Amino acid sequence: MSAPVEVLSRLLWIRDAAALPDAVVADQLQTEVKVLAALVQAHPERFSESLVFRLNAEERQRIPEAPVLAFTEAGAALLVGLVQPQAEAALLKLLPAFAEARHVLTAQVELAARIGLLEQKMDLVLKTLQGEGEADPQERPIGFVLPEQLPHALKASQRTKKAGSRP
Repeated sequence: MSAPVEVLSRLLWIRDAAALPDAVVADQLQTEVKVLAALVQAHPERFSESLVFRLNAEERQRIPEAPVLAFTEAGAALLVGLVQPQAEAALLKLLPAFAEARHVLTAQVELAARIGLLEQKMDLVLKTLQGEGEADPQERPIGFVLPEQLPHALKASQRTKKAGSRP
């Protein structure tokens, strides 16, 4: 089960965080969900609400086969010292898969943002090609510059020289 694709398919997005349901973690550790719940309840200082979510009624309605608990990556890592040694090895295999799944999700979000920017640019190009874009700002004619169009930073003598040099 520790392949990143399998972990990714079982991840839940709860409260703006990726979390694994308690049943998945229990399956990986070859234990029961009740044992995990007892560990979390026995160590409330270790498992804060930001690391292990207790799903409320609304969240349970939205999620099929809703778990009672959902473990974030850090919450699952905190189980390491509390589980049996053979389960600890399985948990240490789960954590890299969890991290890889998180990286995949992050990359998808970044790609979606880049695609959105490219779509906006393509819309602008299409509008410009179809003549719907903004007209070019005032075009400057080729030729001489009138004295009132000279930069204001020039000294008066330079202006008269430039203005007087016109034929």
